[in-house]
Amino acid sequence: MTNYFLSPEAQHSLRNIKAYSNKNVGPQRTQTTLQTIRHRMQALAENPSRTIRREDLKAGYHSDFVGPHTIYYRVQPAQLDSIDVLHQSMEPSKHI
Repeated sequence: MTNYFLSPEAQHSLRNIKAYSNKNVGPQRTQTTLQTIRHRMQALAENPSRTIRREDLKAGYHSDFVGPHTIYYRVQPAQLDSIDVLHQSMEPSKHI
């Protein structure tokens, strides 16, 4: 498996991360942050079983940390489904 899919929620969160980062740390740091998240998603798609199972949220869910953010996803036969990307200060049970 080498593909990943971004749910509408994950797309929305990434847009929010971009807007917040642009405003608070500037465009260069924002680009680095988003690129790091994309690289981690690709790495997860290539090796999805290396992370934490999150059965506490929902059966089949996993998570992995990237900087101050956490990627929540589930593994499908043909791709990795990215459910959401949340800041570490956000309670996942309230957003997922």
